[in-house]
Amino acid sequence: MVSVAIGVALTIAGALGAVVYRDAEQVGLSPGRWAGLVVASTVAAVVFRLVVPDVPVPGLLVIAILGPAVYLLERDDSIYDDTADPTMLPDQSSQTGDKDEE
Repeated sequence: MVSVAIGVALTIAGALGAVVYRDAEQVGLSPGRWAGLVVASTVAAVVFRLVVPDVPVPGLLVIAILGPAVYLLERDDSIYDDTADPTMLPDQSSQTGDKDEE
């Protein structure tokens, strides 16, 4: 039963890695690096479960989801790269700042 669970987990890790690799190529990110991070985080969760059987399941889920979550955040940043002005609030326009200076 354990070997079936390991096989399923590694298959899921490989499928996630392939999806991330393809998506990273389309978005313009480094596909090997991001696919490797996703696969590594998923495999690390499986290895921790095998090495330390008493590890809490929420901790394993955090480790397994870390790679895909970081990739999705980086993907979002690369797609919507707007340059924010740190001196202004989001609802202020550049014209409002010019009027204050006069």
